[in-house]
Amino acid sequence: MTRHNASLDIDFPPCPAVLISIQQEMNQSHPSIRKIADFIVCDVVLAAEVLKTVNSPFYGLRHKVSSVSDAIKLIGFTRTLQLVAAASVRQSSPLADGLTFFWNDSQAVAIIACSIAKYLKMDGDSAYLMGLFHNCAVPLLVQRFPHYFFDLRVHHPDTLDITIAEDAIFNVNHALLGSLFARSWYLPDSIIQAIRFHHNAELFSQGLDSDTLNLVTVNLLAINIHDAICGRRYACFSQLEKQIRDYLLLSDDVEYQNLIDRAMEAIGQ
Repeated sequence: MTRHNASLDIDFPPCPAVLISIQQEMNQSHPSIRKIADFIVCDVVLAAEVLKTVNSPFYGLRHKVSSVSDAIKLIGFTRTLQLVAAASVRQSSPLADGLTFFWNDSQAVAIIACSIAKYLKMDGDSAYLMGLFHNCAVPLLVQRFPHYFFDLRVHHPDTLDITIAEDAIFNVNHALLGSLFARSWYLPDSIIQAIRFHHNAELFSQGLDSDTLNLVTVNLLAINIHDAICGRRYACFSQLEKQIRDYLLLSDDVEYQNLIDRAMEAIGQ
């Protein structure tokens, strides 16, 4: 069922039936690879997206897989669910021509975040999903406000966090809206909260649990690395960099640079 935000006249895309079916099957004591594969192959576009992603350089497989069942065996249930969620959110939130870079950027941030999390012995799968979904509400704002990107370019100085600018211009921000979107899709609570607070300058005084803080700090670092590659400056990270590095035990400059180098290698930089 489509969820509606009455105050802004914004509809959240309904959670796809295939995603709900996979979640329900994964909750069984003995999930079935065959059943989950059957759910996915019913959607030809989704099945193709899963195979394309699994066969991408990110996974580094020696031999390409040709069936969804084989893909699930290789990457496991959790990552399969995440790939389906990522493909579904792209399909459900189409962007106009010329804005296709948005999902490419989200994919790059997800890969970087996963690399960072694994380096730090954290949950790489959840970091990947957070990277894909952290800006999931932006397409909804573009649909509601067709000049969204133009207005931000005009009224968003580099020193001002983007959510503050969004609140001033549109009376809502993508972090809050994204957390509501994620909740409507039954994503884990840690990811819902991480999306909500990923631009909050008072991040470390919000009483967030360690799972959420791990996701937010890794995601902020991933965004900063990606923005640096693209020649952009990430104001939110600049304000929190020392606290983030201290929290992630990355105060040592050499180790910090090693992590950055590893993350850049993950996306071929």
